[in-house]
This record gives sequence, C-alpha cells and structure tokens, in this order.
Amino acid sequence: MSPLPVLFGYHASNLGNSHVPISLCRYWNKKGKKATLSVAGTDDSLTYTWIKPALKGSNKKIFYKFYTTNQIRSITEKRFCKQEILSSHVYLWAGLSLDVFIFFSDKGVKIITERINCHRATSRRLVTDAANILGITPVITITDEDIAEENKKLALADAIFSPSPMVKSSLLENNVPGAKILSSSYGWEPDRFPLVDEPRKKNSRPVFLFVGKLCMRKGIPLLLEAWSRADIDGDLILCGNIDNYIATVFAQNLNKKNIRLITYTNNIGEIYNMADVFVFPSIEEGGPMVTYEAMAHGIPPIVSAMGGGAIVQDKINGLVLSDKDVDAWAAAITELSESPEKRSQLGKNAKLRAQQFTWERVAEQRALLLQNRYPEIWS
Repeated sequence: MSPLPVLFGYHASNLGNSHVPISLCRYWNKKGKKATLSVAGTDDSLTYTWIKPALKGSNKKIFYKFYTTNQIRSITEKRFCKQEILSSHVYLWAGLSLDVFIFFSDKGVKIITERINCHRATSRRLVTDAANILGITPVITITDEDIAEENKKLALADAIFSPSPMVKSSLLENNVPGAKILSSSYGWEPDRFPLVDEPRKKNSRPVFLFVGKLCMRKGIPLLLEAWSRADIDGDLILCGNIDNYIATVFAQNLNKKNIRLITYTNNIGEIYNMADVFVFPSIEEGGPMVTYEAMAHGIPPIVSAMGGGAIVQDKINGLVLSDKDVDAWAAAITELSESPEKRSQLGKNAKLRAQQFTWERVAEQRALLLQNRYPEIWS
C-alpha cells in the first residue's frame, strides 16, 4: 500500500492551520490508511514518523533565521516534487505556489487540494460589501493577480476539499465544477481539552466570548456595535491578536469597562471554560475550528453563516444570524443574556452535536470521500 503524500509546505506546530493536516494524517495512519505529511519543519514535540520535515536541527535554525517564509516553502515544495515524482495522487494544501500544481499536473498526477477559506474573489466581495454597509473603509489585501492564480490552481486540481457549505457556495459562484468538490468539515481534538467535560465556571453575570483575530474579516466592527447597542449587564472577552486598523479605528469601543482583551493564551480550554455564550460574526471563513471547540465545551454559539461552518444548526444548537444585521445581533445577545434556560438548552445540544465532529470522525468521513473518488487509494 502506497502512502498518500500530503504537502503542507510550512512549519508544523499542531496549532492553527497545521493542526488540520496533522489531525487528518494522524487518524488515517492510526486506522491503517497510510499518509505522509511533508512540512518545512516541526516543533520538537512532533515526533510522528509519517511527518517529513524538509529542514531539521541546526539546518532548520539557519534557514529559519536567514530565509523568508516563501523561500522556505519553495525549498519544501522542491523536495516534495523530487520525492513524490512517481506518486499517482498528491494532496496539496492551501498557500502553496502555482508551480507545484503545474509540476504534478504535467506528470499526470491526480491533484487533491484543500480550500481552507472561501474563494478569494468571494472573500474580497464579502469584506468590501460589509465595510460599505457599516460605513467604514474596507481593508482589501486580495489582488486580481491573487484571484487569477487561485483560479489556475483550482483548474489543475482534480478534487477540492471544502470544509463548509459556504466555501462550497463560493467555489460554485466562481465556476468551479461541482463534481470536483468534496464536501466535508473541520473538527476538534478531545486530547487538547482534558477538562472539556468539567463544569464551566459559574459567572455572576453572563460572559460572551470571541476567539480569533480581531479584524474586519472576522466581523469585529459588527460585534462591537451590537455589543454597544445591547448594553447588557455582562462581559465580552475578545481573545486573539488585534489588527492595527481595528485597534486604531475602534479604540473607544475596545476600551469599555465590560470588554476584556486577551491577546495571547497557551491554554484556550481555560478561556472556553470562562464563557457562557460564544459569538463569532465572521464575514468570510473556511471551517472555523473555534466554533467546533466552543460547542464541544457546551457553549451556545451566536454565529454568522460563515462562522457556523458545517456544525451549527440554527435554533437547535445555536443561533445563526446575518453578518449585516447589527440589530439582530444586539437582540440575540440580549436574549441569551437574560435567559439562562435557553443558554443551557442550546449549550447541551451544541455539546451533543460536537461529538459528531471530532477529528477522528472527520478523518474517517474524508477517507470515505477519497476512496469513493479514487478506489485505488489505500487499496
């Protein structure tokens, strides 16, 4: 049985984006479906034999010090191309160069790829529209050249994993054939949260929690305005790095006494255990792992459709609201702040729903999708 070669291309820490391919490969290998994961380098704690770092030891330290991220990624890609030139299938992660797609396409290799966020054309449109509605200056970093390059990669790919219904819609909107799309999700890892089943902290007044980068794309302007309009007797915790634009333009909102900023934590489980409600009004998203993790802790989510990923079901295990309707968000914040019973019921349903989205289950579902598309894989 030949392993499925997976290329991530960047440093692997098992946090952030690297957590996804590591989790998938971990459970595939555990179940006898061999896969290798090629990365630039790893944290010392990652000792899986199926991880193949391009840089190790003192060599890694030198390259990390004197080379850019793109240069290191290019080195990793070239090594992967050389090693996997005879492979029949490759799984290429997002953020890789067009060159590596062209290389394997020219060799007749079946290319599987991952779309970790919406199509860039859709992302740019959504962020621009949201800024215009809120009357603020859009911060646009996606160029026409970026979109053209993405279209070329998607055209060369034979199969594309989509982690949420909204990502799938964005691909279809940009003329990606539906037959290429493999609909899946992201997930959460119980091993990362040993206290996930412990009772959460009892707060004297409700605590609302946002986890992620504090930026326009994550819907922070809407959340801050909704919080102000709701004017509840509660607290809002914003956990994540703050974008310079948000820090400058919304400084007055952020300095309110019932808003707490946590820019960094090495124990996100501890933060989840502080919360009564999870809020995530993301304008553009892939498969927000923070939503999955919050629900696993029994925290009822108020989310946008993007922020709900593939897991949140409106009025069953959370509330799904428009990312443009500030009043609806203010009303939902008020409603859940005043109704411990509703919070409790939604939270119980959220925790139950999250059990279907552990990484072990997600990896199994993705393996079935791959084997249905390519019966020769792992046969």
